[in-house]
Amino acid sequence: MNKDRNWTVLFIGGASGSGKSSIAYEIARFYGVNVLEVDDVHLSVKTVTTKEHFPVIHYWDSVKDGKNVGVDGTVDWLIDVSKEMAPVLRELANRHIEDKLPIIIEGDFIHPAFTLSFDNPQVKSISVHESDKNQIVQNYLAREGGELQHDRAEVSISYGNWIADTCKRNEIKLIESKPWNAALSRAINCLL
Repeated sequence: MNKDRNWTVLFIGGASGSGKSSIAYEIARFYGVNVLEVDDVHLSVKTVTTKEHFPVIHYWDSVKDGKNVGVDGTVDWLIDVSKEMAPVLRELANRHIEDKLPIIIEGDFIHPAFTLSFDNPQVKSISVHESDKNQIVQNYLAREGGELQHDRAEVSISYGNWIADTCKRNEIKLIESKPWNAALSRAINCLL
């Protein structure tokens, strides 16, 4: 595989449990760059803001029982958070471009179409898709331990399908996480 990097900022999005973090860290090792997890950025934004400034990010603070929201409501929330996070992620990307400091930014809250708004060849993106609910359940178990999380995996499947459909409609790079042993080479080929 060619180690010549043709990007400064690489966004890697996908649903929770899809394998995007694992792929992001594989790519980071391959190129020798750092990874910034959007979950950390999301938590930081939530900590230093209020519901008035970022209402979607603070939404779950006011919901008594998340199960009443359902799969579709949760997916809508994930999409809306990705829109609300866009200006924050844009500033992070612009800083890394300006400083010529390569970074991979990965997470659930990256709207697939967001990266199309950059008119800069130094910004690339890949979305990762896992269509097997049982694989997502096993990914959660391996990562977090504890109980099997079928309900959470159902949300990931629905959100992942929305991401995949959005990518296909907008001709955005999308890779399947399986077969895993070829994921790194497939991801790198997407960037060429």
